[in-house]
Amino acid sequence: MFDLEIIENDWKVNSFKLSENQIIEIYQSEGATFNRYFNDIKEYNENTHVNMTAEARLLAAIFGKDQKIKTEEQSLREKYEEPKKIRLSEKNQKRVVEGCLDVVFDDTKYWYYYFDGNIEMEKIYDICLDSLINSVKYCLHNEKQTFRNFISKSIERNIIKYIAKIEHISYRDAWCIINNNGFRFTDDFIFDKPERLKFNFDYDRETVEKPSKIYSYLRKEKYDIDYIKNVSSNEFMQEYNDILGSFDDLTISVMRLIFDSEGNLGLTYKEISDYLGLTSNKISTIKKKTLKKLSTDERIIKYRL
Repeated sequence: MFDLEIIENDWKVNSFKLSENQIIEIYQSEGATFNRYFNDIKEYNENTHVNMTAEARLLAAIFGKDQKIKTEEQSLREKYEEPKKIRLSEKNQKRVVEGCLDVVFDDTKYWYYYFDGNIEMEKIYDICLDSLINSVKYCLHNEKQTFRNFISKSIERNIIKYIAKIEHISYRDAWCIINNNGFRFTDDFIFDKPERLKFNFDYDRETVEKPSKIYSYLRKEKYDIDYIKNVSSNEFMQEYNDILGSFDDLTISVMRLIFDSEGNLGLTYKEISDYLGLTSNKISTIKKKTLKKLSTDERIIKYRL
């Protein structure tokens, strides 16, 4: 029979608990940190992108003359190996997992009592433990004392995914029940209050529906930078900004994420897709339409020569 108290007491007597600083040191010792990866990517981009002004690169893109640039950059990429995310060794993964089991014990009890015992404690424990193991394995540490909070958020996501599955509801609805007392908050919430959602804890149905997909919480956000704001003070960039400002908000966001403040290519379609929730095809279409409109604008045409 599953007994969480026995497992927890055994851990307290025979194992150890790592502090937040000790966890940071372990990740730093193997370079499995976000800052290390970010710096590696930055160096890679500097070595594999043609050094051009923002004006020159944008004009090349607008007037379809950027194929030469792409060819040169492709040649550069063949010379350098793209950085890979560094993961903890198996030995240190086991060490961090063992040193953070207190999160598993605390969160197992929290979610068991949250669901009033309607979900077996052993099942909740398994979800919490799996969340810890996978988080430790794939995490790039941000070198702040937030690791246990990160684990708890990962556990929460997986608990919601599980409850959505067994309740035969979407992830969004399960999230609303847990975080918003069963209400979906919308612009019309105050005027047209919807019926409160709730769990049925009815698990006799056989058909299992796939929960809605969601974006990962606590992902280190780096996409709130205005990539065009400080690109240049020359006349061309001023007019480019003025024209871009006349487009809809989605187009502006896409274009500002595609081109960075140095005129180099900014985020990839995949990165933009993760941030804005658009498909790569949609992003490509927006870019092509925008560049086409820019190429016919008299304020831009005069710079063609």
